[in-house]
Amino acid sequence: MEALAIYLLKSSLCAMVFLGIYWCFFKNETFYHFNRYFLLIGLIGSVVFPFYTYFYEVNVIPDSGFPQFVQNVKPAANKVYGWFNIALSAYATGACILLIRHLIGLSKIKRIINQYGCISAKGYKLVNTPVFKSSFSVFNYIIIDGSSEVSETEKKMILEHELGHIKQGHWIDLLASQLFCMAQWFNPFAWLYLHAIKQNHEYLADQAVLKLGNSPAMYRAALINHSLGTSAFTFASSFSHFDKLKRINMMRKPASASAKKMAAIVVIPAMAFLFWIFARPKVKPITPNEHYATRSAEITAKDEVGAKKSKIIKSNKLPPLVYLDGVEIESTDKVNPADIESIDVLKDKSATAIYGEKGRNGVILITSKKAH
Repeated sequence: MEALAIYLLKSSLCAMVFLGIYWCFFKNETFYHFNRYFLLIGLIGSVVFPFYTYFYEVNVIPDSGFPQFVQNVKPAANKVYGWFNIALSAYATGACILLIRHLIGLSKIKRIINQYGCISAKGYKLVNTPVFKSSFSVFNYIIIDGSSEVSETEKKMILEHELGHIKQGHWIDLLASQLFCMAQWFNPFAWLYLHAIKQNHEYLADQAVLKLGNSPAMYRAALINHSLGTSAFTFASSFSHFDKLKRINMMRKPASASAKKMAAIVVIPAMAFLFWIFARPKVKPITPNEHYATRSAEITAKDEVGAKKSKIIKSNKLPPLVYLDGVEIESTDKVNPADIESIDVLKDKSATAIYGEKGRNGVILITSKKAH
C-alpha cells in the first residue's frame, strides 16, 4: 500500500507539472496539434515516470542495536498498516464506481445503436436518434439528434465537426485520460487535465470544419444556436460541449507564433526537481575499517589539493630575477643605490622570451657605474 501511495503521489505531481505548464503557456494559443501532443506526453509521463526512482549511495556502519529497534516498533507498524488497508479499500471502491459508470454508459450507447440502427459511411457510422438532445461522437459512431429542427447546412457542419473528432482519433486521448482519472479519481488535477484535453479536442474539430471552407460566421451561429446538452457517455466528444463563447473567441484569434512552443522546455527542470525530491538512499553496509580508510583517503585527497594550491600560491609569490652587470644576484639588498647607473625591468613575455621559465616573475636588470 505504501508503494501504491508513493506512486500515486508522484503521478499526481507529474500531471500537475504538465497541466501547470499548459495552463500558463499554451492554453490560449492556437497551435492545437502541438497542445494535444504535449498533453498526451504529459499523461503518458505521469504513468511511466513514477516507476523510476533515483538512488544515491550512502555508506552505513551496521549497528548491533538496530534489530532491537525494529522489534520495538512492530506494534506501531501494524496499526499503520491497518489504516493503509482502510485507505486501500476506499481507493478501490472509488475506482470501481467509475468503472461501473463507464460500463453503464457504454451499455446505453450500444442499446441505442441496436434500437435505432446505424448508417455505415466512409470512416464512420451515423446513428439518428431523438434520445439525446445534442449531437456527439463515440469511437467511430456519430450520434445525431433526430428531433432537433435545424437547417441542412447546420446539420452538415455538425456532422463535419464530429467527423473531425473521429478522423483525428480523439477517442484514444479520451480513453487514456478517463482511465487516468479512474486511477486518480481523488485528485482534482486529474479531472482538470481531462477537461483540458476535451477542450483542446473541440478547438481541433472547430479548426477542421473551417478548413473545409465553411463560413466562419455561419459556423459560429450554428454553434450558438445548437442546444447545449450533457454528454451521454464519458468517452463522447460533443458539438455543443464546453464554453461556446471561448471556442468562438479562439476561432477569431490569429495564429500563435511557433516560437512560443519553446516554453515546453520548462518541463525538463521541473521533472528533474521531482526526481530529486523523491530520490532515495541506497544503503551500503561497510565495516569500521572501510569507513576509516575511506575517510583517510578523502582527507589525504583534500590535503593533496591543498598542498598543490599552496605550492601554486608560493610559486606565484617568488621574487623576480635580479642581474647586476649581467651577473645573477640573490636580491637588490646588497646593491648600493649610489653605484647604480640604470635599472631596466622586464615582465611577462619579454622576460620569459629571454630568460625562459625562470623569468616568469619578472627580471630586474641593474647596470652599475663601474660597468662604464
